Amino acid sequence: MNRKQIISVLALFLFVGTEAQILNRIKNKVEDKVVSEAEKAIEPKEKSNKKMQDSQSNPQASQNNPKASSELQAYKNYDFVPGDQLIYYYDMANERDAEIPGRMLLNSGNAEIQTYQNEKVLFVPGGESVYMAPQIKGNSYLPVQFTVEFEVLSNGSSNTSASEINLYFREKSRAGSGDATAALKINLSSISGDEDQALYAFECYNNDNWVGTAAKVFPKQAQNSQQNNWRRVAVYVNDNIGKLYVDQHRLAVANQLETSRIDMMEIEVISAGNPVLFRNFRIASGGDDAYNKLITDGKFIAYGIQFDVNKAVLKPESMGSINEMVRILKENPDLKFEIGGHTDSDGSTQRNDELSLQRAETVKSVIIGLGIDENRLTTQGFGSSKPLVPNDSPENKARNRRVEFVKN
Repeated sequence: MNRKQIISVLALFLFVGTEAQILNRIKNKVEDKVVSEAEKAIEPKEKSNKKMQDSQSNPQASQNNPKASSELQAYKNYDFVPGDQLIYYYDMANERDAEIPGRMLLNSGNAEIQTYQNEKVLFVPGGESVYMAPQIKGNSYLPVQFTVEFEVLSNGSSNTSASEINLYFREKSRAGSGDATAALKINLSSISGDEDQALYAFECYNNDNWVGTAAKVFPKQAQNSQQNNWRRVAVYVNDNIGKLYVDQHRLAVANQLETSRIDMMEIEVISAGNPVLFRNFRIASGGDDAYNKLITDGKFIAYGIQFDVNKAVLKPESMGSINEMVRILKENPDLKFEIGGHTDSDGSTQRNDELSLQRAETVKSVIIGLGIDENRLTTQGFGSSKPLVPNDSPENKARNRRVEFVKN
């Protein structure tokens, strides 16, 4: 065996050894059945990788992919529009496995970073009770109008206890002092598991009384009994109005919020028998005022339009912002837009220029498909040439990754 072959064999052993350590950690925390189901769930995605890569050079083709098209179709009536001023974005990509979260404060319990399906996630082991909060300077960062988004893989079945996730929106002076002091409390129970176990609650504490939606079973159209699937949670608050979304479904609305009593958010996780995994935390101010932005500023930054990493494939939750722009175009037939794609500074200039244009073209094709004349839309890819802020933090990079609608 020559020197090159020996090095290759050693590298293979090192790789296998590292992977084995990760799998052993997860195996100790997750039942073998859960791991097996997770592997089955990702098989179709792995088989489609080549098809998705082939579609990168043709954004229109990527949207014609049956899976992508069906997901976008499922979100065709989605009306959630995230805020346009980023407050918090948690990018875990550069964190090490088995370390405590770098940007999520743990007040009690245990959570760590792990790699799951080739992606960094915040991992709450089974049997844990965790209380945590986004690491944001000060405890008074939520304005009158804001949005919160994250994705969660939370398992429960007829054979295991249901996990629970509680979101508390409360005054800074009462942090960690119980749900009775929270102006808004959201409960999600076993949102990925048997449909007869999935519950939600969306309640306001107003004048010493709980008002709103008490614990209810998910409506049939929002049930998803598949194990090990990511569910997307979104919260919209504007003054006294609050809305709760899971995936493309708006589950609850309240109109008795006291935003004067909302300064911060805390998260409680009771993981019962199975682990709970989180990714893509995002908190922003503003939201749902695209038309006013266009009239006053001449442009609207659509942070709600999101893509797969390093691809021009739309994430289905982008349809909230796209639907809003289509509505504006239909109500104002004289409006014309340039759709501009922008990236952060990661990667080469050439790749960023290409990717930003592909993404702008993808958005254009979807809008045309919703009934807008293509002559009202132009596209431009700016790559990383027009940053809004320095690319020196996860939040700033997220601000620079954007799609802009500019009035022509």
